[in-house]
Amino acid sequence: MAVHLTRIYTRTGDDGTTGLSDFSRVSKSDPRLVAYADCDEANAAIGVAVALGAPDERILKA
Repeated sequence: MAVHLTRIYTRTGDDGTTGLSDFSRVSKSDPRLVAYADCDEANAAIGVAVALGAPDERILKA
């Protein structure tokens, strides 16, 4: 069963900060958030590689 999203906005505007799990607010350019994004992107690339399976031998020899 799919989740139905009825509201995807907060109506509070964007002041350039985001909330963390400890309820603190940090700048969207905070180094922690950059690190989270980098890890997320690397994890996505690993997932794509795993989904594609082992590379063809012709590619490995090129």
